[in-house]
Amino acid sequence: MRIPLPCNFGDSAKCNGKLLLLKGVSWFQWTKGMEYTYFFSQNDFWHDTDFYTTFDVRQMPCEFCIPDGLLIDRPVKEHGYPLKGRGHAFGIHYENGQTYMDFIMTSFFFTHIRVQCDGDGKYVKGGNILFPPSWDTEEKRKAAVLKSYSGRCRFTKICYNEDEES
Repeated sequence: MRIPLPCNFGDSAKCNGKLLLLKGVSWFQWTKGMEYTYFFSQNDFWHDTDFYTTFDVRQMPCEFCIPDGLLIDRPVKEHGYPLKGRGHAFGIHYENGQTYMDFIMTSFFFTHIRVQCDGDGKYVKGGNILFPPSWDTEEKRKAAVLKSYSGRCRFTKICYNEDEES
């Protein structure tokens, strides 16, 4: 899938009349077409993100491409990512110089889990996993990650080296 962008992640583009840093994009397929939501960093404690949505992406100068298979709801490990359960890609986010695939986990009550990926939308082996802030227990996080994962998870110390679990 070709994801149109107003600029590259981490660069500045206009958002609601201000020049801000692009930090993410999500998409949703409506009957009238694909709607994209672009997220920008404001560096403001009370309002850290600004955004806009659009169906018209003809004038977007940049793009980010991901494999079409990531849009299909299926076991996420079949997408090549170290997560248990079913899900599909919903967005791309850029944080601290790293790019993350945002998965909607349909088998975990439509929770969003972000996993580090490369510029082609493929999993970075041992990359970071960002869990929702509400997942405050290690048990919840362990339930979502394959045992073979040995990377870094935000707010937890999950490091497995055993065989994969399904």
